[in-house]
Amino acid sequence: MATVGEPSVLIVGTPAIAGQPAGAFFPSKAFQLIAILSLSASGRVSRREIADLLWASDSEGTALSNLRQLIARIKKAIPAERGLLEVDAYSVALGQERDEIDVCRLMASAGNEDPTACVDAMRLVRGDLLEGVDDTTDQFSHWLAIERRALRERFFLMAQAGLIELTKYGRAPEKSLTLIAERMLALEPEREQSYRALIEAYGRNGMFDQARRIHDTLCLMLKREYGSGPSPETAAVTRRVFASRVQYGPAVVATSLADERPRVAFLAPLYADQAAQNHLLRFLVEDVANELGRHRSFLVLAPHSSFKVDHLSGTPVDNSVLRADYNISGFVKPDNGAAVLALRMTKSAAGELVWAGEFPIDSAALLKCFSLLSRRIAGSVGSAIERDRLATLRANCDGSAYLHYLEGQKWLTNCDLPKLRKARKAFKQSVETNPGFAPPRARIAQTLYLEWIQLGGQDPDLLNIAREQSEIALALDPNDPIGHWMKGTVALYQRDFGECEAKFADAETLCPNSADLLVQYADALSHMDYPDQGWAKFEQAIDLNPLPPDHYWWAGASIAFHQQSFEKTIDLCGKLADDEPVLSMLAACHAQLGQMEQARSYGRRLKELFPKGMAIEKSKRVSPDRSPTHRAMHIEGLRLAGAI
Repeated sequence: MATVGEPSVLIVGTPAIAGQPAGAFFPSKAFQLIAILSLSASGRVSRREIADLLWASDSEGTALSNLRQLIARIKKAIPAERGLLEVDAYSVALGQERDEIDVCRLMASAGNEDPTACVDAMRLVRGDLLEGVDDTTDQFSHWLAIERRALRERFFLMAQAGLIELTKYGRAPEKSLTLIAERMLALEPEREQSYRALIEAYGRNGMFDQARRIHDTLCLMLKREYGSGPSPETAAVTRRVFASRVQYGPAVVATSLADERPRVAFLAPLYADQAAQNHLLRFLVEDVANELGRHRSFLVLAPHSSFKVDHLSGTPVDNSVLRADYNISGFVKPDNGAAVLALRMTKSAAGELVWAGEFPIDSAALLKCFSLLSRRIAGSVGSAIERDRLATLRANCDGSAYLHYLEGQKWLTNCDLPKLRKARKAFKQSVETNPGFAPPRARIAQTLYLEWIQLGGQDPDLLNIAREQSEIALALDPNDPIGHWMKGTVALYQRDFGECEAKFADAETLCPNSADLLVQYADALSHMDYPDQGWAKFEQAIDLNPLPPDHYWWAGASIAFHQQSFEKTIDLCGKLADDEPVLSMLAACHAQLGQMEQARSYGRRLKELFPKGMAIEKSKRVSPDRSPTHRAMHIEGLRLAGAI
């Protein structure tokens, strides 16, 4: 028989019995009988009706006799599937093994919200119903034509609904979309609605090369078959899909961008008395270089290489190998019987002296405070480099990009839709002024995912562009925690929980004491089914920001709800200036605590604001809970409160 999980009786496409030995015969009429039963409303059909459809005979007795023989041959041909048919004196019906028939599985998948079920159903569509079948009566041919049209329409509706469900967060697997595209276009290559649905689905998934390929294929087909172009409906969808791609600059950043951070080289120190060379000095310089390596604003070249470069008074004879921007050189001189290391740092471009210092390095002092001295030197050198870089920026930098960025930050303090769009406009102006400035890219991502939430999670393209912008921000500055933070948040709403967890951990490592980051991380952990860890982060955020804005208390209430601490949830909701955003949570909490009067009061207010279950639908689309338990608990509370 067929592999576990696959149907045994195949009637969608060329009829076949899976696993049947080579040369085995299964009557064409048997497939026709199975199709009649599978597509009947009840799964049961009278013997007389079946006989009339399958045999054009003037004799009723002959037709019924043929039916009895056919049923016997079916049971003999597939003995392992004796539960396939149920037969009595008057009718024939499908038995408990109806799932062994591919069309029954296909029909059962209709209306299933699980996108995986839709993809599995698509695999069953190998062509038209009973494709290539012959030996049919006029009555059966008429029945088959009607059922084929109905099954096609049902398939296309299911495929289009599956495309929407798969791409609602903009991260459908490419192989799933490819499978649906292949089945849709193979079944009816001239159906323009299929191309339109695929263009929109690929666009919603951020796969614009594939969307363009489908559009080009459609144009060629229409020109070849009809001598025309796409319909106005298709043209409108295509414009909408590609419209947003030009608003935010390039969708990718070259991965081979040169690192523009200044390079610092330690050149070999000179000795006034060559006989007094101290080998500990080399280890000291290497320790200083390692200590400076902690800085992210400049690069320190390894002394192993830089010591080998000849130099004249701190200027490399040939700087083409090191490409150093700053050179640190020095010499060891005696001073009242002790040795002193005199260091200086110059700029390669102009030989300008930037910093100088002297440090005692006699053997006794080195052995006593080696680590302290290396940190002292590193701290002094690092501060000098950063002061010099800051002075250069002040002299040469146009501050308008940063001013636009600050303006956008101001609009972000209130996240209603008009202010979000004003913030995004300011961040885009910042990017246009300075394309290499990473933070406004990350903040554009923030405005986009917040707008996605405001619009009820209806437009996955917003999440796709948000992901692109956060990736550009990280390409421009991998050490900016805001880029990691925003990419983690977008991943959360796209249900990519592994990526979310990794990016928030990176952001916390780079910026461990940001209250805003910690509260967002806390909320993400709670949605990922780690509410206790989320609560610990929330408490850290409140410790750093004890008089926070309302969204902190909202996040804390959500975490407490996931912990099933309903009284704590109610208390945190009470800290908000306006309880309207948390009406749903309050109704569910009071209901779960058995406080039905308060629960119904909140439930009535909720129904006034969101009639006909719209609040639940929005919550299902937007709330990124990994565990279905949390959503079920919320819905049950709302049901008890009379809100749904």
